[in-house]
Amino acid sequence: MKTVTENISDRELLELCRSGNNSGYSLLYHRHAKTAFNSIFRLVNDRQEAEDILQEVFVKAFSEIATLKNADSFGGWTKQIAINHSLSFLRKKKNYFSEIEEDQLPDHHEDDLEEKRKWEFQIEELQNAVAELPVQVRTIVNLFLFEEMPQEEIGTVLGIPASTVRSHYHRAKKKIFEKLTQKKHNERSA
Repeated sequence: MKTVTENISDRELLELCRSGNNSGYSLLYHRHAKTAFNSIFRLVNDRQEAEDILQEVFVKAFSEIATLKNADSFGGWTKQIAINHSLSFLRKKKNYFSEIEEDQLPDHHEDDLEEKRKWEFQIEELQNAVAELPVQVRTIVNLFLFEEMPQEEIGTVLGIPASTVRSHYHRAKKKIFEKLTQKKHNERSA
């Protein structure tokens, strides 16, 4: 059963905000906070930091609400702010992204074999394996897999070539697959 607030569009909530009605802000926050938090947490991998960044995201979104041109894109807009704030946080922590030389790029034949393997693992196991990756690689994987950001855009945002993004992603896939395969093997042996 839908509640009354579920029937109110983001456009209507934004109008409430613009007219000074605080319930619009509250309802928008509750509607979009979980999605933004998940994006932030996947990138920073620290619950307390993610909660702090989430607050910053909504402070920025609500303070710049007048600049939003398309009221129907509020959720996507706040998610993009969340990603940008998360990447800024990682940069401040001195997590820099480096280029990989062309001669270190993977063989595409390996890529074909990798793509043919089926992932028969639960999402939680996958997320745990991603969380164990170094922060730079984890950021690339999360942006690509969960935020569905194209590799070229990831390269632009992180200030590295798209070929480096592809290389990091390829290596991460291999490491994740190895970790999950090892875990499954260990479970069978036990």
